Amino acid sequence: MRAEAQRPRRTWPWLVGALAVVAAVLIAIVVTGHGPTGPPASSPTSSPTQTLSALGNDVEPTGCLGGQNRDADMVLSARANAPHTSNGAIEVATAFVRWLNQYPYPTAADIAAIQKDARSESAPTKDIAAFFDSKPNLSGGLVPDESPYYLSTVPGVFYLESAAPDEVTASVGTALVVDGALSPTLKGSITVTVAWEDGGWKFVSSEGTRTTEELYSIGRPFTSGC
Repeated sequence: MRAEAQRPRRTWPWLVGALAVVAAVLIAIVVTGHGPTGPPASSPTSSPTQTLSALGNDVEPTGCLGGQNRDADMVLSARANAPHTSNGAIEVATAFVRWLNQYPYPTAADIAAIQKDARSESAPTKDIAAFFDSKPNLSGGLVPDESPYYLSTVPGVFYLESAAPDEVTASVGTALVVDGALSPTLKGSITVTVAWEDGGWKFVSSEGTRTTEELYSIGRPFTSGC
């Protein structure tokens, strides 16, 4: 998708899973003609009390727990190392977002591993493999079908939406990396819920609840990102 040169146009194309069982998986992307919208990630405007861990004053999210890779091992490593706190939950939610939203899609073995060990039993998405079999364009059409891209949390932000002892919802903001180059204009916003099960955080659902502009105006930057 190309932005208007003279009059910047903002769009939030929503991607909803083609199958009813995976309708909870979606992403919102914003594109403008003059770079990222909202204040830069280095100067968040949210109140600290809105994003401090509700389950413990632990280390703020790095946005890269589990490592640089975007495979199942990264997600499972994040899950194994994330504490039972809201910041730990944000790390796992972010790892799942990084794994899910990329092309080429994850391998069949990775999908099976996430299905088995990182998906909550309460998740409305019952069959992750079927979702990828529908060949969704998870960029919302901003990247052409079957064009390589992935998400980066280096300019990313997070916002804690709600926290209970065993369930946390957080919004994650990322930037698109297209053909190996970090885009200065394409950013994503997705809200993820995870649950504490079997000694770690597991994916429950994701939805688009905030525009990218809104999230970047209230979110806090990840401490490192990848």
